[in-house]
Order: sequence, then structure tokens, then C-alpha cells
Amino acid sequence: MQLQPHEDRVTSLVTRIVACYVQLTQLPTLRPSTKVNGIFNDLVRLCCDTFDEVIAEKVLTHPNIVDIVTPLRCLCSIGEYQLEAHWTEQILECGSPKEGMASCRLLIDVPAKKYSDRCSAGIMFLKFPYYDNYLDLVRMELNALASATRSGRAKRFAVLGSGPLPMTALCIILESMKQNGNAVVVHNVDRDPWAIAKSSAMCRKLGYRLDQVSFQCAEVEDQTLDLQDFDVVCLASLVGTTSEQKQSVVAQVARKMGPGAMLLLRSAHWMRSLLYPVVVTTHLTALGLKPLLIVHPCNHVINSVVISQIESSNFHNGTL
Repeated sequence: MQLQPHEDRVTSLVTRIVACYVQLTQLPTLRPSTKVNGIFNDLVRLCCDTFDEVIAEKVLTHPNIVDIVTPLRCLCSIGEYQLEAHWTEQILECGSPKEGMASCRLLIDVPAKKYSDRCSAGIMFLKFPYYDNYLDLVRMELNALASATRSGRAKRFAVLGSGPLPMTALCIILESMKQNGNAVVVHNVDRDPWAIAKSSAMCRKLGYRLDQVSFQCAEVEDQTLDLQDFDVVCLASLVGTTSEQKQSVVAQVARKMGPGAMLLLRSAHWMRSLLYPVVVTTHLTALGLKPLLIVHPCNHVINSVVISQIESSNFHNGTL
């Protein structure tokens, strides 16, 4: 019996995605290498080049895919961490830039490939393979925040799950400077002491000051984590590998935020949900959050963005 075009495409996608998963599970390490990078690149292409919703739904509900979604996201999380850790170590091994990146606006206007190969921490930072993706993602997020609120540009950000390479924080600083000359403060939080130590050292090497970017090693539930004074709290996409885990983290984060503050969540749509967990908006409303804006990109930016707000009445009445 001949397969319908959709069924043929679904079968091909399922087979190739499962193959990527099997290859990743058989590797001794997910540290960056030609083989590791190649498998992850193939997986990302498979997840990002499929826009037909009928095909995507059939792939995502296929038994072979349902069985591997959570462990596949875990592998992606490990691979992303290993890539960032590797790159941070590369940056720390380079010479310090003559001028701190925080004071050099040109760095966000000139692609890294146009720089010479001389060893410099700033140049190595710009050569991170997904630098442009991060910058475009943060640009999308800042514009979405501006659209979602009339209270003006945010000045104080907290990034939870910042990892060993705080790309989100540095892109927020650089893009805010580029868009409106705004001086912002970004506080990075991660539960991994090694990641905090390395990312903090890297930022100092790049010339950032403590009043621009700060760091804290903490779990979300720690009493030492105070988010009351931040305009925006960003939750990394790989914090929680399932929608249920993410909901639990969001509940704890929301209780620590001030009334009127914005919670920015990175999510995923359709096939991209194989890489990152989906934020379910009904979960947000159940927690007393007010969803304001959802953006699903269809270009090279992988993550969707969900922006919600801590409602003052719920906060004061103890709903959160």
C-alpha cells in the first residue's frame, strides 16, 4: 500500500529524529566535537525546517517520538551546557581585550567573522557559534517586552539558569545600549557553582563591571534568592525538561517577584518542542499570572517567548 505524502514525510522525520537520539545516547561524551556538533545540527534542522502543522502533530504524537521526548530534551540540555562550558574556557584562555566590551558598541554591529584571528577574549566571545541567534532572540524579546507594557523600558533584569556562558545577559546589555542607549543591570542566577564561577570570571575578563552584570549561585527555592526589585525575570528554556517541571519552577519564581514585574519565559512551538519544553499558558493563569504576549518565530530563532505579568492584587492577596 502506497503511503500518503504526509505519512511518508512523517515516517521519514520520525526515523531520522530517533536516529539522532540513538546516536547521541551512544556517545561517550557530549562535549563539542565534529561528530557531536554534526548530530545536534542535524536534529535542529529537522525540528526547525518543518512548518506544516499536520505533519508536526503527527510526528509529535507518534509513539516512537513520545517515548523519547523527555530524554531527548535532557540530552539537548547536556549538549548545550557542554558547548557553553567549552566556549567559556576558550574565552578565559584568551588575552583580555584592550577595551572592555561593555564600552564598545561596535561589537554588536560587526560580525565576528570579519575580525582577524588574533587571540582576544572579545573576539572569541563573538565567534561563539550561536552568538547571532542569541542576539536575535534577545532583540525579539526586548521588542516583545516593549510591546507588552506601557511602563517604559526595563532597567533591571534577572536571568535564572544563566549557565556557564551568560549570553542572554550580555546580549541584553549590548542590545539595550544599541536600541536606546539604556544602561541596564542583569543579575545571573544558576544552581551550578562551577558555572557561576566561570561565567563571572569571563565577564570580568571582557571588561564588565559588577554594577552591570552580577552573579549568584542559588536554587530557585533558596531564601537568599530575592527577585522583588527586578523589572523582568527571564527563565532559561532548559530550566525544567517537561511542562510540569517548568510549571513548578514558575510557581516558585512568581512568589519571589514584585507586583507588576514581567516574567519572560522561553518556550517552543510544534517540532521545536522536541528541543525545549512548552510553556502552557493555562498553567500561568492558574498561578495568578497574566499572560500578555506570545511570539512564535519561524526563522533561525528557535525559542518562542511568553511574557506574563505578576498581578498586584493576586500578589498582595497571597494567590501566588
